[in-house]
Amino acid sequence: MDETINIHEHIRIWNQAVFQIMDIRHIHIQNGDDVRPYLLPSSAYLYVTHGSASVTLDDAEHTAKPYYLLHGGKGAYLDIRLTDHSFQYYLILYKASLPPSGRRYSLGRTDIDLPFSLQYGFIPLHPAILYQLAERMLDEWLVEERLERLHAKTLFYQFVYELLQQMDEQRVSPVRPDLISQIIRYIGQHYAEPITRDSLARIFNYSVPYLSKYFRRETGTSMIDYLIRIRMNQAGDLLQKTDLSMQEIARSIGYTDVSYFIRLFKKTAGVTPGELRNASLRQANGSYRPIIRLQSSIAPRRLRHYIGNRDDNHYQYSGKGDLPMYKSKLPVGVTLLLCLTLLLSACARPANTNGGASNVTEPGPKVSTSSNTANAAAKNTNGSSETITFKAVNGDIQIPKNPQRIVMVAGAFTGHLLALGLKPVATGDESFNNYTEGKLDDVVNLGNDIPYEQIIELQPDLIVVWNDPAAIEKLTQIAPTVAVDYGIPFREQLMDFGTMTGREEQAKAWIEAWDAQIAKYKPLVKQAVGERTISIFDAGSAKEFYAYGSFGRGGDIIYGEFGLKAPPIIQKEAIDSGQGWAKLSLELLPEYAGDYIFISGWTGEENAAWIFEGNIWDSLPAVKNNHVYRENSRGFVFSDPISLEAQLQFVVDSLLGKK
Repeated sequence: MDETINIHEHIRIWNQAVFQIMDIRHIHIQNGDDVRPYLLPSSAYLYVTHGSASVTLDDAEHTAKPYYLLHGGKGAYLDIRLTDHSFQYYLILYKASLPPSGRRYSLGRTDIDLPFSLQYGFIPLHPAILYQLAERMLDEWLVEERLERLHAKTLFYQFVYELLQQMDEQRVSPVRPDLISQIIRYIGQHYAEPITRDSLARIFNYSVPYLSKYFRRETGTSMIDYLIRIRMNQAGDLLQKTDLSMQEIARSIGYTDVSYFIRLFKKTAGVTPGELRNASLRQANGSYRPIIRLQSSIAPRRLRHYIGNRDDNHYQYSGKGDLPMYKSKLPVGVTLLLCLTLLLSACARPANTNGGASNVTEPGPKVSTSSNTANAAAKNTNGSSETITFKAVNGDIQIPKNPQRIVMVAGAFTGHLLALGLKPVATGDESFNNYTEGKLDDVVNLGNDIPYEQIIELQPDLIVVWNDPAAIEKLTQIAPTVAVDYGIPFREQLMDFGTMTGREEQAKAWIEAWDAQIAKYKPLVKQAVGERTISIFDAGSAKEFYAYGSFGRGGDIIYGEFGLKAPPIIQKEAIDSGQGWAKLSLELLPEYAGDYIFISGWTGEENAAWIFEGNIWDSLPAVKNNHVYRENSRGFVFSDPISLEAQLQFVVDSLLGKK
């Protein structure tokens, strides 16, 4: 609501305010310069000296000509479009706040009513005084000496005093910032970056409780829920319009953990990413229809950010989030081999073995029976041709009732087979770690990519792969292919593997044995740890690393099975948020460090430097009390039964003082 400024109240607020000048500049823009919109990094005065332009502050457009003065708060969207051959103005950036004692000035006022946040624009009746003060402020600011900076601050007080007098005389009506539009615009431009309630509060210069309550009251949803829906909408676009993998899509919208992305997508959209992509592939000529579309009157534009460099016009364009689009294809040799192989097997393979996936039946020369993959797909080694319909995330799939030659492209799930007494004929490189040592003898290592030709030679009767439609489409031409998702509770996922392989009883037996182990150790661990907290970190890099919730690395056991406590900030950002992880720098370690610390030492890099060292690290209570436990196995990051068994022993031994 607009209201005429109360000069006396504003002076009272300014008298109690603590403020700092952030920067002062005189900026000259010429016609043809690449000038892009950006968000004000702090409260700001813009005072025009020459030329004219159309200046948009959030959704309000101002016709700015000489001596026009504009004010906006931190986070306001500033867009300058020249209407003359040049445009010059002073930009005075400042940060101001009220100390707790100063907030008693008016009990009914909120942060959004403070003069530092209000927006207004007008031509003062006496512009020469303000012009002289701005010019002197810049001169003193550029000296960069303490005394001159103090003088610049004094001149700023005079500038504000003179401005308030003229605003009162001219009955200028300030406008409250459209805070909701500012937040929505920011999220729309920065969704691929780490965003939290705390970071939004810092950007827009409001307290977290106030900003959260205000956003929910005005929109009916929370800021984080809105962020998630924006990210999922972008993911929907990429799933239907590109062949990017799930990992690439997850990273492009701000998630490093693809399992969390898949689970969150299904929760938000009602279908898994793979189901959405499969559905769009089946629509040969269908039009694109996004599954989630939030209505907003704001059309986000990619913004530049203010940067501290006096040699330019302080704009910086970020190209983050731009993604190449490509079409992945099978190598020509593999495609030809598939054609030849499937021709020979046309009569042997059961009809529609993979939920309607088309088969390649182009004629070609005969090949030896050792390459006849269809017979392997239709019959297991016991000679049975019986099949079952398995409900997978990629549809209803016809698979052998008791598959014998399973290829685990999704190597992180190989432990599910091992727990059921099965061994794959081949698996991804991630399966080979300390936890599976001796359990995968004679199993072929497929490496980190998908070697289609090698898989054909293995004559699999079942392939298990990540829920990646591009890979599924190619692998279904070799053998029945089942896709698996991240983020499924491990008991449920093991039962799925039991159904898939005809070993439901073995799956139930493992779960019963596991529950007995948890029942045995949980009271002992709870008694030893009590109300103390536990943190889980990875080795990361020298600049940043991650704290984890219940996403592998022992978290399923520590927080899930045993119900132990995390430090409040990890509970909030990594567990309660549903994100599963929180990125942090070494400087924040004291906030994230619990009374016990578990570290996943596997980084995927040889000779990775150990980053947990120095004064900050050494001062942590967990370090002083020798309550730091490092596990270097790659299997420590997984949540399959074999990995969980090893993690349980490691966690129990560590917390009970046996290590």
